Amino acid sequence: MFRASIGALLALLLPAMCSAQQIIESAGSRALGMGGAFVAVADDATAAYWNPAGLATGPLAGMTIEWADFRTGDQKGPPVAGPTHRTSKLVSLGTLPIGLSYGTFQDSALAVAPSGETRAETFAVSQFGATFLQTVATGLVIGSTVKYERGRVISGPIEGLSASDALGHAAQLDGPSSGHLDVDVGAMADFGKARLGVTVRNLREPTFSDAAGNAITLHRQSRMGLAVMPVTGLTLAVDLDLDKAELWDGPRRMLAFGGEDRIGHRWTLRAGVRWNLEGTRRPIGAVGASLSIRRNFWLDGHYTQGSLDVDRGFGVAMRAGF
Repeated sequence: MFRASIGALLALLLPAMCSAQQIIESAGSRALGMGGAFVAVADDATAAYWNPAGLATGPLAGMTIEWADFRTGDQKGPPVAGPTHRTSKLVSLGTLPIGLSYGTFQDSALAVAPSGETRAETFAVSQFGATFLQTVATGLVIGSTVKYERGRVISGPIEGLSASDALGHAAQLDGPSSGHLDVDVGAMADFGKARLGVTVRNLREPTFSDAAGNAITLHRQSRMGLAVMPVTGLTLAVDLDLDKAELWDGPRRMLAFGGEDRIGHRWTLRAGVRWNLEGTRRPIGAVGASLSIRRNFWLDGHYTQGSLDVDRGFGVAMRAGF
């Protein structure tokens, strides 16, 4: 398993064109509160999603239960092409050397069909994942998350007087689903005061389609990150996408900066910012916090806001580490 993971990482580190309706910043309240700069930070159970190798850098056992909501465009305006609505739920358990995860991800958009009419489109996928770790050398770990994904692609006419109404109706559309096996791989190099991480998602590039032949392929997405821990409790991080994703609202390749700092015994505060290097380069800011509700248990929350309401989202999580 780890030999295959190493080979895949070496083959995929160069930038490549990519087309996908899912983005990496879809889950993980800590990660999203840091603006998405998390590939080299991933030291809790959400590492199964962000960087499988990160499970080796955290506590011996951990878990998270999370929910997040994301919206773009003018949700109160008329239902024209452009606005999107994305939700995610993630439950993950992590131990050494294995982790388990289950997530549901749903993306709805108002988009222009090839015929020229504006349609409501939804892509929904549920995934079961098992994460495996392999130590290559002292401080260097390779991880793989093997996923079974069951998804469906649905499109239909717009219903509702506002974009929010139309997106809500799109989220309720149902249709046939299909299942595929997929793999994410990651590597984490731990240098004590700094960590270097790389993650590559969707190695098998599964394709989901509807009865009309409309298809969505989850192409490979790769990202690298650097995290620095200059003093106890403080983490600074930067992430960079190594390839470009073609989304409903245009091409996307992100650069993210973030940090978190422990304040006293009960609070951790975090913030971050990211830019789309392929688009308008308007910043998307993020803030988040964790409250220790008892020993080894935290309540996490985050909020993101882009300029001109281009991107905004929020979410909460319950996290534990032992």
